[in-house]
Amino acid sequence: MKKLFVFLGDSGSGKTTLITELMNKHPDKFMRVVTCTSRSKRVGEEDGKDYHFLPREFFFNNQDLVLSKCLENSDCYGTRKTELYSDTHHLLLSSKPTGVPKLVALGFMNIVVVRIAISEELKIARMQHRGDTKEAISGRLKSDVLTANNVDLGQIPIIDLNASQTIYEKIEIVLKVC
Repeated sequence: MKKLFVFLGDSGSGKTTLITELMNKHPDKFMRVVTCTSRSKRVGEEDGKDYHFLPREFFFNNQDLVLSKCLENSDCYGTRKTELYSDTHHLLLSSKPTGVPKLVALGFMNIVVVRIAISEELKIARMQHRGDTKEAISGRLKSDVLTANNVDLGQIPIIDLNASQTIYEKIEIVLKVC
């Protein structure tokens, strides 16, 4: 079985960018885990590529879902267990730190954590650059503080990256673990 790379980092740290670049530069090695959501498709999104767009009811009492959450009176998100296995590609998944012990508890032993650190100044600058509103930035900063808990990752291999590294430096570091 190939490795399951779990990307951890605050908003704006570059998790999605790194995942996309790994897939684009090495499509023979990497594949992104496509997660599920009950939210509506945004312009340009494709079902099965960006997300699996499913009705809210799909997320309740579904034994195939892990790392699932439903926001109160809002959208649901989750990952199908079946998406977490591959014999042909290393898998790339963005998660919150609390997701890693849940994956371990389910028996996943092929996990490699990729943590991307980012300064608050760079985080704000990146969110402004991508067009986030002041309210959205404030909400993401608060959310990052709430999820920045010290989760014990045990003996799981960890790759520590910094958001200020170039994308090429990050890719080379990840490739050394494959």
